Amino acid sequence: MQGSFNYRHSGLQVASQIELPEWAAFASAGGSPDVRIVLSDEPCPDCPSDGSVAVGESLRFAIEGIGGWQVEGGHTIRLHPGLTADLPELRLFTLGSAWGALGYQRGHAMWHGSAVEVSGRTVLLCGDAGAGKSTMAAALCARGARLVADDLSRIEPGEEKARIYPSSARIKLWREAIERFGWQEAVLQRDYFRDDKFHCAAPRHRAGEGAQDLHAIVSLEESDSLDLTRLNGAEALETAMRETMYRPEMLDALGAWGQQGGLAAQIVAQCPVYRLSRPKDFAALDEVCALIESLGDK
Repeated sequence: MQGSFNYRHSGLQVASQIELPEWAAFASAGGSPDVRIVLSDEPCPDCPSDGSVAVGESLRFAIEGIGGWQVEGGHTIRLHPGLTADLPELRLFTLGSAWGALGYQRGHAMWHGSAVEVSGRTVLLCGDAGAGKSTMAAALCARGARLVADDLSRIEPGEEKARIYPSSARIKLWREAIERFGWQEAVLQRDYFRDDKFHCAAPRHRAGEGAQDLHAIVSLEESDSLDLTRLNGAEALETAMRETMYRPEMLDALGAWGQQGGLAAQIVAQCPVYRLSRPKDFAALDEVCALIESLGDK
């Protein structure tokens, strides 16, 4: 694609007509693209503003006041910018909802969570919104871990272990956490949705590298006491699916729940799932981090 920006992300070669600063660490020299991100000056046909809709091999959605997106056949993301849309807004939904939909179309498991590499072992932190996934990942990075993911990642079954593709060199943190970790100079930009949350450059990361073995999935829950319990069987699978599935309405539109459930079952069979209950305050962070780091000994 002439005049494009080239990236290698999630095992795919991507050619984009807009620059993606969020993927700067994934920039590549180019090559035959698996995926194209293209701009259109036409209105998005049949793009609903109240949810996603699948039409044949195309999945379409719109964000009021920003624009519409067509995700086509697992190979093209077509942007239809609104009249007042800014590039950061367009990138937000292109690299979030549209990228997740494209992964689903390609048959990939696209999981929501934060992941870090601790002493050579990669741990995926998952949980409900507000569970503290990014804060825990940042706390571990402050102790020497490397960031692997923060938000959305491609996960796949491997020959022996499940694998995760590094997906971010940035981590989103509340102001309180930034001050706690002394990361003021790491702030890159304010979050689009929340005035008191910021995108920060991770001090160490795996962005731009190949898929990593996934050694543990940890579900975060708030509690008065600290406890780490391994989950088994149906409970492990149910927890992983409930707390990692990204944009379930897209799975509804694509009729992909069966496929994604099958992938999740294979992943959980190759990677232990834990429930980590802990007080959700900074005073307990060091003890919680030490418990996660101890997973390497289990």
